[in-house]
Amino acid sequence: MRLHSSCAAAFLLCAFATSARAAPFGAPSGPPAAQSGPWLELQAGPSFQHASGSRGLGSGPLLRMSLGMELGDIFVAELWAAGNISSAPLSTPGDRAQVGGGAGARLLLHRFDPEGKLALWAHAGAGLLSAAAPDTPQGLAGFAGPSLVFQPLLRRFALGMEIDAVASRGSLGFALLPSLRCAL
Repeated sequence: MRLHSSCAAAFLLCAFATSARAAPFGAPSGPPAAQSGPWLELQAGPSFQHASGSRGLGSGPLLRMSLGMELGDIFVAELWAAGNISSAPLSTPGDRAQVGGGAGARLLLHRFDPEGKLALWAHAGAGLLSAAAPDTPQGLAGFAGPSLVFQPLLRRFALGMEIDAVASRGSLGFALLPSLRCAL
């Protein structure tokens, strides 16, 4: 059964990429983007969160994968899946682990060159996280922050750095997320 669902997901992803290239949304009104069409992005880096009822900051890795699509020159819609593990501050026992997903959006704030190879985006998302470890809260989660994206010589790939404020039920913090994006 898992093989069939994996094949179906791959087929839908290919169909999404093909249909997006065949029917672009509107004519471009500004400088061309360095990457156009759907893309897949992987972000991974350290996160630091303060949980309510404890003292200090918990820290650990945060991993987020996004599938996005441009909806015009300056707006991007995306679906994301994330997971994090957070060690408790030294004064309190109990590590936390969460997995989940949701929807997000990006808004182009500034292009630093005419070709759009270096750009500043505002990025935000909201979704649901579920507990992957005992005594971990679950529920709504969100993030928001600026993202600086650079496209090197290869047009298909882009590198980025994002600083996010992250919030989930009972905790608030920030994450530093380097990213790798691949146009489909």
